Amino acid sequence: MATLETFRLTAYEHNEVVWPELPAAAPEANFPVDLAWSNIQVRDQSALARIVPTYVGHDPTLHGTECRGSPQHFESFVVLTDCWVLFTLDDATSLVEARLFRDVLLRGGGHKIFRYYDGEPRSHRSR
Repeated sequence: MATLETFRLTAYEHNEVVWPELPAAAPEANFPVDLAWSNIQVRDQSALARIVPTYVGHDPTLHGTECRGSPQHFESFVVLTDCWVLFTLDDATSLVEARLFRDVLLRGGGHKIFRYYDGEPRSHRSR
C-alpha cells in the first residue's frame, strides 16, 4: 500500500500545483480545494480496498499502460486520460487490462496518478 501511495498525487501537489489550473478552481465555480482533496482521498481509499484483494495471491506481470483518451493540456502540466494497465496474471499468456487509475499527470518529466479506480481485469481490447 505504501508503494502504491508513492505513485499518487500528494495533497501538496494537488492543492498547490494542480488545483489552481483546473476549471473547478475558478472563483465562479465556488468549489473548495479541501473538499476536492477529501473527495479524492475517500474515493481512492475505497478503490484500493477493493483492488488489493483482487490481486492477493496472484503474480501479475506488467506489460504496459495505455492512455487512450485525448491529453488535456494545462499551463504547467498535461493530463493523460482513459488509462488502462495491461498485464498477465500468474502463468497465463492471455493479456488482460484493468482501469486501476484513469488520469495521469505529466509534469517536469514525472508521472503521478490522480487516484486509484477499482476496475476489474478483463480481456485486453486491442486498439
